Amino acid sequence: MNELLHSLDWVLPLRSEALTPVMRFFTLLGYEKFILFFLPLGYWAWHRGVFLRLLVLVAMTALINAWLKDYWQDPRPDIALRMDHEVGDSFGLPSGHAQIAMVIWFWLAFELRRAWAWAVSGVVVTGIIFSRLYLGAHDVEDVLGGSLLGIATLLVFAQVRQWSWWREAHGLWHLALILLVFLAAWLTWPGVAPSYVPLLAGLMVGVLFGYRQMDFSVEVAVWRRLLAAAIGAVSFILLQKALKLAGTAWPLDPQLWQGLRGLVMGLFVAAAMPWTLVRLGLLKSVDKPKVEALTGAAGLTAGCAKFGIGGGD
Repeated sequence: MNELLHSLDWVLPLRSEALTPVMRFFTLLGYEKFILFFLPLGYWAWHRGVFLRLLVLVAMTALINAWLKDYWQDPRPDIALRMDHEVGDSFGLPSGHAQIAMVIWFWLAFELRRAWAWAVSGVVVTGIIFSRLYLGAHDVEDVLGGSLLGIATLLVFAQVRQWSWWREAHGLWHLALILLVFLAAWLTWPGVAPSYVPLLAGLMVGVLFGYRQMDFSVEVAVWRRLLAAAIGAVSFILLQKALKLAGTAWPLDPQLWQGLRGLVMGLFVAAAMPWTLVRLGLLKSVDKPKVEALTGAAGLTAGCAKFGIGGGD
């Protein structure tokens, strides 16, 4: 059993010049660069409620993953087998790629409630998980542990959404609970907490505040949505470059800077960019009481109708 969970000898014969680029593509889908790009685009151009819930899910599962990595300190496979060197000196169990892939793609399938969505999600998740083995970044135990934790996160979140106290609570209570979780993780961290803990906390504050302040609708022509996504994507890239320059120019405490950086990113995603896209006429302003996005979906029907896609509550 130990050999099955930790040996990658069976992977080596599968490597080829044709398959390696495919595996690198799948593994890219699990990295922070893609996720922090994909979620805002979905928020602006698809369904803000769904992608708010997804962002909270990803933040929570990423926090759990990082805490457990530093707690267990399980080494990755031998560096001689590794084709992905972006992992640095981080630990292996549980696999963040496997855990976050389960959360992102299967939650989207759950929201869509369509057979094709489950099929596509299954292919993407399988590709991401296998890519980590193929590239020598994780062993079977790592991806199995990450997958099970991802499934557990989904089940817990789906259950919490059904609790009446959670559904009826004011949004500020949701924010307070999320920040309490981050604080507890920070205080109990095995060793030194990484900088992305305050980054994620700041991001959550900014997004949840912006969600309550700036309402909008994507019930517009497809070309308007696509243009909104394109403008948002370019603006987000420019924001990242500006924040990188600011971080170099301002000698702030690294942890404080990461928290501020996350806050700015969250406000940009949920408030500043939607406001700009509404003013440009690419999205529609909505003047109505806001639905608490963390408690239940208003349905994806309106959000997907322009694409000819049905949705579920």
